[in-house]
Amino acid sequence: MVARLRPTRRRALGAAAALAALGTLGAAGCTAPLSLDSPSVAELPAPVPDWIAIRAGLEDDGRRYELAPGETIAIALRAPSGAGAGWAVVEAASMLRQTGRTSAPVWPPGAPASRVAPAPLWQVFAFEATRPGEGIVELALAGPDGPVRRWTIRVSVAAR
Repeated sequence: MVARLRPTRRRALGAAAALAALGTLGAAGCTAPLSLDSPSVAELPAPVPDWIAIRAGLEDDGRRYELAPGETIAIALRAPSGAGAGWAVVEAASMLRQTGRTSAPVWPPGAPASRVAPAPLWQVFAFEATRPGEGIVELALAGPDGPVRRWTIRVSVAAR
């Protein structure tokens, strides 16, 4: 014969089992939810494909790059989260062809598969050198009230 538990006692036993499972997960190395302020999240790299060797970031504003025809440069800039702002191409030299643009959050390793988890938002712009020449790539961070900041690099493409 099976003894029947009253519903309140059954709920209490279920809650106790759930707490025990959480304690086991904590002991196994699981941690509290991640914060954007933690160094492990704040320093996550931009989602630039591995095959792109030439990369530029916010700290490269004003820098000069030399490319050969066929080489690609990726510009990865962090977008302010929750500010309604984003980077846009203002000008790109004629010898460069924009081959890609992505805006994506970067998820920390081991983060839950949830869009609610915090992650820095990166915008990546890829340009391929098509022919010899020289020019600039200029991007602007535009917010709800207009351009907030400009970012520029000079690019020269040498003949092979």
